[in-house]
Amino acid sequence: CRSQPADPNALPAWIAAYPGSPPKATGSAFRFQTKDPAEKVLDFYEGQLDRNGVHKEARGGGDYGGFLSAADESHSHNVMIDIRSEKGTSEVTITPVQKK
Repeated sequence: CRSQPADPNALPAWIAAYPGSPPKATGSAFRFQTKDPAEKVLDFYEGQLDRNGVHKEARGGGDYGGFLSAADESHSHNVMIDIRSEKGTSEVTITPVQKK
């Protein structure tokens, strides 16, 4: 069992790329931009992660954008998704943490 993806620039297998917005690796996080509102992005990730056994722990949002924190039951897969919305663009940062 590998704790890191084969490609260090790729999201872990348990986190899907957002449709039409390929993420770019920046250190330990992944970033992308979309014209979709923050709530739509958060809904996508909440559903996608839940199907992979990674469940919402906290979620919030407002005019600034929003966030989603999720983890599996053993807390070996954790993720924080932070969205900043400005001028019709959502800037998304995904920070996954995989414990060995």
